[in-house]
This record gives sequence, C-alpha cells and structure tokens, in this order.
Amino acid sequence: PWNSRCSGRAAPLGFRLCEPGGCTSSAPIFGTRPGTGKTERGDGMRCSVLMSVYNGSIPQLREAVDSILQQEFGPFELILCDDGSEEPVRSWLETLQEDSRVRLLRNRKNRGLAASLNRCIGEARSPVLIRQDGDDRSRPGRLRVLTEFMETHPDYAVVSSNVALFDDQGIWGKRIFSPVPKKRDFLISLPFQHGACAFRKETLLRLGGYQVSKLTRRCEDLELLLRLYEAGEKGCTLPGFWYEYREDKSAHSRRKYRYRLDEARVKWQGFRRLGLWPEGMFWAIKPLAVGLLPTGLAEGLKDRYYGRRDKNL
Repeated sequence: PWNSRCSGRAAPLGFRLCEPGGCTSSAPIFGTRPGTGKTERGDGMRCSVLMSVYNGSIPQLREAVDSILQQEFGPFELILCDDGSEEPVRSWLETLQEDSRVRLLRNRKNRGLAASLNRCIGEARSPVLIRQDGDDRSRPGRLRVLTEFMETHPDYAVVSSNVALFDDQGIWGKRIFSPVPKKRDFLISLPFQHGACAFRKETLLRLGGYQVSKLTRRCEDLELLLRLYEAGEKGCTLPGFWYEYREDKSAHSRRKYRYRLDEARVKWQGFRRLGLWPEGMFWAIKPLAVGLLPTGLAEGLKDRYYGRRDKNL
C-alpha cells in the first residue's frame, strides 16, 4: 500500500556496546540466532518499541507511554530503560510492569541515551525496532503503519514520518521531511526525526548500534544515521503525521554551545566519509553559527525555512 519511491564501519555481531559494569542484566547486549548472525523474532512480536528514561516529568512520561500502550496493534513490546532515574520517576516506572507488554531495564547509574538504547536493542524480541522519546507522543496507528512498511519493504533500513510540533499549549506547527532522503539531504539538516524512526534490528547489529562517546552525547542519532548511509543503506519518510514532537520556545536556549561543537565535529567527519566535501565544510560549521544567534531570531528563521508554523496537518 505504500509508495515505493519512498561500506560501513561495522562492529562484529555480539559486540557489547554497554560499558563494563553499566548494566544490571547479564544477557548479551545483542541477541542473534545461533550460527546465523540473524535476529530472531520472539513470541511473534511484530515490533519492539524502545524508550530510554532519565528523570523527567511524570505527566509527560505518562502521555508518551499511554500513546504506545493504547495502540490497536500487536503483538508488540515496550522496552523501557531506566537510565538511573531518581524518585519519584523510578517508582512510577516500576508500576508500568503491571502491563505485560512493558519490559523494564535498569542501569545502575546514568549511562546516556546511546548506551541505554543499545541495551534495548539487545533485549528486543522483534526484527522491527520503533523509537519513542519520553516527552513525545505517538498518534494512533503509528506502530501498525511503520511495522507494515518495514515488513513489506525489505530494502529500507529506516523509515520515519513527518511530525507535528507541540508544546504545553497544544499543536503549533509541523516538520515535513524528504520522502526519500539522499546523502546530500544531511547537509542542511538531519532528514529524519529520531524519535519518529523505525529501524531494522539486523541493520543496527551489523553497524554496531549507537556510538557511545562524549562526542555523540547529544547527537547519537546524527552519527548513527550518517553511518547508516555510509554503509549504503537507505531510508524513507512516509506521508502523514504519525508522531508528535515536543518543541517549546526554550528549546534553542537550552542547548549548550559545547553540544553544538560536538555536532559540528560529527558532521565534519560524517560529511567527509559520505563524499560531501568540500561543500560539506560550510554546512558542518552551521551549528556553531546558529548557536550564536538570539533565540527569537533563530526560531524565526527555522519557522520560515521549514514552514513550521503551518498547522494544516
């Protein structure tokens, strides 16, 4: 039913990406079918939803979790990795296990998003992995749409959708992405919304999962997707708005400048490997320039360029 328009540096299968002592489970971080190197679908799972939590607002977390558990699709599992949360979030997460679809993992201390998602990948029982952030919302039908696409389009390693933007006042805009992003689309901005993505577990295993390092602590999604395209994989964006991304007025000012330096370094390295040089040199340093702009001006430019303020969803 979907429009078909829509040499990596791989780590060996079974490579453990969690740092020693960082996990509370003794299970292998990446599970494969013995002797084949291929992922196994467990218990007929159609998809595994991956979500990392580190403190945060319980009302927002409840919205995110409810938006998954209320999906009329299955069977699926919601794998939550508690990345060292404090009370009351820690105890609240414990109550979610009353739903048999929820699996709760705990890190002994805060390890970061990349390491936590790698734990979730290793525990997932489905070949289709769907992301969900703890302050965003999935719209009804999202799991079905993404899973059915991945099941019927084996040539795609990642699939996403357009996103609706919201804050505490409600929906205020949108982001529309390229239907079939190419390498050059990475120059201007990341052509996928990370929380809205679905991946193939087998692909993430082959690539070694998310890179766990200080350099990628706020741009692990960018680094992974650049590496995915470097490996010759491809992705697409489905029509429609299946994901709601929280973006408030303070988002620009909350981002520390040192993380923009990290982003510039990741882009500098990634663009060179993708063959986007020397043009990529200019776009790699763009985050540094944007970080110097006043918040109002930066947000206004984004609204104008991306057409974000159009509420026609």
